[in-house]
Amino acid sequence: MLILMKSSKSQNIAKSIIASSVGNILEWYEYMIYAYFTSVIGALFFPLENKFIGTLLAFATFAIGLAARPIGGIIFGYIGDKYSRKKMLTITMFLMSVPTLCIGLLPTYEQIGILAPILLVLFRMTQGIALGGEFGASCVYLYESVPHHKRGFYGSLALTGVGFGLILSSLTILTVESLATKEQVYSFAWRIPFFISVLGGIVAFYMRLNLLESIDFNKIKETSKLVRNPFFEMLKNHKATLANLFGIFLTTQVAFFVVFVFGKTMMIDFLHFDTKTANVFSLITVISYTISTVVFGYLSDKINRRHIILVGVIIMFVSAHPFIMALASGNALHILTMCILFGTLMGMTEGTLNPLVASSFPTNIRATSVAFCWNFTSIAFGGAAPIISMWLIDTAGSVEAIAYYFMTVCSVTITTLICSVIRRKQLSTLGRRQANII
Repeated sequence: MLILMKSSKSQNIAKSIIASSVGNILEWYEYMIYAYFTSVIGALFFPLENKFIGTLLAFATFAIGLAARPIGGIIFGYIGDKYSRKKMLTITMFLMSVPTLCIGLLPTYEQIGILAPILLVLFRMTQGIALGGEFGASCVYLYESVPHHKRGFYGSLALTGVGFGLILSSLTILTVESLATKEQVYSFAWRIPFFISVLGGIVAFYMRLNLLESIDFNKIKETSKLVRNPFFEMLKNHKATLANLFGIFLTTQVAFFVVFVFGKTMMIDFLHFDTKTANVFSLITVISYTISTVVFGYLSDKINRRHIILVGVIIMFVSAHPFIMALASGNALHILTMCILFGTLMGMTEGTLNPLVASSFPTNIRATSVAFCWNFTSIAFGGAAPIISMWLIDTAGSVEAIAYYFMTVCSVTITTLICSVIRRKQLSTLGRRQANII
């Protein structure tokens, strides 16, 4: 009987991991597909004489989708904290697929005129609202559905899902570009990856219908510890925690969006790599990132999470200039080495960050708080990063400016983490002294 109970529990955990991670895979698969085809989308929906402005507008549309995410985080975080983590996951999965399908079917500027970019912006906003609830929901659900001593490892799998989404998008892009000519890509082939995403969304929606409620949420529901307004509760009583986390998020979000979202555009449009070479180096970076999230997620159950992130950001600070210069050099071995290193460092910081954020808030406001942290920083730091990067390159006339951008944000995060570690040690020492006095 005991063996059967353990087996049933293991199966439930496995189902929870797969069902909650699938959404992240699809989310970042679609986001990277859009980011990669920014030049194509810019030409088809923003047909301006100045290619730079057209691409910039396409990236701005990307940022608009991110801008809507905090709204979705608040809406679906409220649903998750007030009613059900399962309902939150099921609704977001359904709403994610609809605008993705619409983007895949959307006529171009040449076909319907100004209505094309307007509809594209509206679909991106709708998609952003749904995605704003999706990532935070899956992060929280994973964290709350597993044993306490393994929450670092299982919580990191939300980011591993991100990595798999990036890998899947890279493989899809490589396949499309191998089978289709440039003319075919502009004509119809860019739409195919969006349709693939919708098919995956249907499967994920069905899987989530059969999920169990998370362990932690059931406990607070049974003890009537739900709060009336989780968002206001977060802002009222957790300002210091939010400020601290924002400082940590700064580097992880900028690094992620510059390397994975803007990276291919930088390599192709500014460093003149051919698309296949840029894809291969991007894929290598993503693979190292994905492996690293699992490794350091596991280690975060055994080592102080802030220490892991601090070491990762310090090495990232030192590696920022060599990384950008390796890309500029065109030397394949140097680029390969730096791509593996930077991917590993990004996985080291992000894979550890999710369980850190989830553990920083009480259960009754966790869904709202985690969603708000990820989504607000995505637009404030990440969504703006590709636009800032393009502006820096255009102003400075060199990609070297990106390295100094990286180093600046790393400095802020390093300072935040050091202050946080010192503060926590002081509080720990004070607690022990008070216990001795008593």
